[in-house]
Amino acid sequence: MKNIYKDGTNTIFCVPQQSKIYFGKRSFFSFIITFLFSSVFFFPYSSKAQKLTFSYSYQNVTRNSTGGTLENGDIIEVHALLRVNKTTNSIYYIDSIPTGTQYVSNSLKIVTNEGLTFRGPYTDASGDDLGLYVSGATPRIRVNIGTGASNPTSGSFGTTSGGGTVNPGDKPKFYSTTLFMVAYRLQITASFGDTIHLTGNYYFDTSGTKISYRFDYAGIKIIKNSGLCSNFSSASFTADSSFGTGTVQNRVLGVAGGNDYTKINIGANAPGDGYYSIVNNTSADGTTDNSGPYKPTTNNHRVFGGFWDIIGDHTGATNTAAGNAPVAPGTNGGYMLVVNAAFPTGEAFHQTISNVCPNTNYEFSAWIRNLCGYCGIDSNSSATYTPGVLPNLSFAVNGVDYYTTGDIQHDNNWQKRGFMYTTGPTETSFSISIKNNAAGGGGDDWVMDDIKLATCYPNLVMNPSDTATACAGWPITLSDTVKSYFNNYVNYRWETSTDGITWNAVNAGSSKVPVVENGLYVYHVDTVLVPVKADSATYYRVKVGTTTDNLDNPDCSVYNSQKIFLKVYSTTCPLLDVSLLNFNGALINDKAVLRWTSENENNLLAYEVEKSLDGIHFTKVGKVPVLNDRGSSAYTFNDPQNLVNTTFYRLKLLNKNTSEYKYSKIASVYNTGGSFAITTVNPFKNSIKMNVFVPSEGIIEFNLCDIFGNVVKKKTLELYKGNSQQTLDDLYNLPTGIYILRAQFNGNVVQNKLIKTY
Repeated sequence: MKNIYKDGTNTIFCVPQQSKIYFGKRSFFSFIITFLFSSVFFFPYSSKAQKLTFSYSYQNVTRNSTGGTLENGDIIEVHALLRVNKTTNSIYYIDSIPTGTQYVSNSLKIVTNEGLTFRGPYTDASGDDLGLYVSGATPRIRVNIGTGASNPTSGSFGTTSGGGTVNPGDKPKFYSTTLFMVAYRLQITASFGDTIHLTGNYYFDTSGTKISYRFDYAGIKIIKNSGLCSNFSSASFTADSSFGTGTVQNRVLGVAGGNDYTKINIGANAPGDGYYSIVNNTSADGTTDNSGPYKPTTNNHRVFGGFWDIIGDHTGATNTAAGNAPVAPGTNGGYMLVVNAAFPTGEAFHQTISNVCPNTNYEFSAWIRNLCGYCGIDSNSSATYTPGVLPNLSFAVNGVDYYTTGDIQHDNNWQKRGFMYTTGPTETSFSISIKNNAAGGGGDDWVMDDIKLATCYPNLVMNPSDTATACAGWPITLSDTVKSYFNNYVNYRWETSTDGITWNAVNAGSSKVPVVENGLYVYHVDTVLVPVKADSATYYRVKVGTTTDNLDNPDCSVYNSQKIFLKVYSTTCPLLDVSLLNFNGALINDKAVLRWTSENENNLLAYEVEKSLDGIHFTKVGKVPVLNDRGSSAYTFNDPQNLVNTTFYRLKLLNKNTSEYKYSKIASVYNTGGSFAITTVNPFKNSIKMNVFVPSEGIIEFNLCDIFGNVVKKKTLELYKGNSQQTLDDLYNLPTGIYILRAQFNGNVVQNKLIKTY
């Protein structure tokens, strides 16, 4: 459906931005097919103008190399594309500079579809060349285009004369047509949270009547680029995000959610412009060898006779950049979305996401790969066998752009692109889409896989980490440290349970203001108990949420810390006067250095330091006498032996009056040499708490196996380089006994033997 209205003596046809108005193919082979069979893909908004094709897009110049959100101060370049397939007269372009932007001086020019300057840059002055910028209350630009065009002056915005003529085949030539873009740059002056709207107008005459085509871009949100989740969990995302697996090359089902592209099986000359395929192999015929020749040598194993790479999908790849190898017909392999982008900035993927949490950060990301390194053409329409038009995608929420990927280079690598979206105070659903944001022409062919919506969860670290021992009638302090990537998990409450399954709130909850520590938002909460004997065998935990209402929603609250199990004795416990404030270890020059602080040491004789290689069997390695200073006392113990792999330490606190003693929590120190490593709290009860070190970003898979080798719990995470704390939860139904925790990362496997107790 099109809207038609009058503007003076000109008939103006207003077509929505995402209408399908595209023609042709970037590669020579699909162009021949289009020409022979007249398969011209366009929306004829007027019989007088059906030989013209339009597209409107933009490029975030500031963040074009890595992708990013649009921020205050960034520079964008607007591209208004016109393809001429019939002699067109009186062509000119007019645009008003949108609110929230400022025109960049002398940036007006004509460029090819690959973004290369063809005419200009023009000066902003009146009457000296074919481009003009006028400031004032309504700043505007005008470009007169074609042979015979005159130089516009400051008074020419109201006139319909001055445009020139473009004949099909004029430079920049695109086969038998002419293809170019009016381009200019804007600097963003809008504030975070604002939305800018781009518009533009081509005016022309194809048959004696002057008409126009108006662009109305849906909008671009100005937001701070906060990076991607370093600690995430999958959200309620039901979209076909990794596309499944199969033994046939072309998947039968299309993309869930609908899009502006049409599904077709991959083949010798397909998919063409405006089409997509879902395949486990991007060859024309199921060939798995990507080493064969490209164009200009004919290779019918490659799509379009020698242009496209032959690759497999990305899901579960050991090498996330290289992806998986293509599979042969009859062999099971993962599917991916293959898109041959058209001229308009249409959607290649769209999905509505429901049951999300208010005031919560979600990562929206995908893995993308440039599929054609040989599709470029020059202004004479001669093949250059370069990548040509580089894929450049925009990610939109509720129809408004939030992020652009930047140009996806052809470097034989998959690249992850994405951004963080924060839901509103009451928002529980939103739509997401991925759109082509590059001009048509030679290139712009790409594959996409592993589209992900994930929640950035905070880490919660309980103290003590497992069991708290107390005497009836004596106060005891429980604490939790909340570490979050974002400054919104500020609401918390303590909860108790008698079985570790059903939990009850201690109170309505409270909130706290985090402080920044090492790049994370951190706060500490504690509670003081004076337990009675009946409180023994009670569990405690802390739950956090971004709102008070989210604390009551199990899908919108977080309680991923180790549960504290409380043991209460009715006997006198003078030793419990001792408060071990902290106990930790560090690796210095390949040796473990232990540090701890305590207070109220009146009844304490000494600290014995114990060491273990498996976290189960400990031996004494040293003894430290008590300082018995007023207030708190600080201690350091140096293990003289060099560490290899992981070593566990604990303190044995000896009573000076009786034979009673108690143990500290276990501290682990590991010397990985920069290699993949896992340390765990052993034994475990209801969950396994792990310290994980990975030397690079990638996918890690955890499998917990019983003594017969059966997998009883599985978890897969994507982690960034460095250390992180992870847990395997909900293990209370497992019987007591010995288990093997097997972790795999980039082909490396680490196994830990663990014991489960009640």
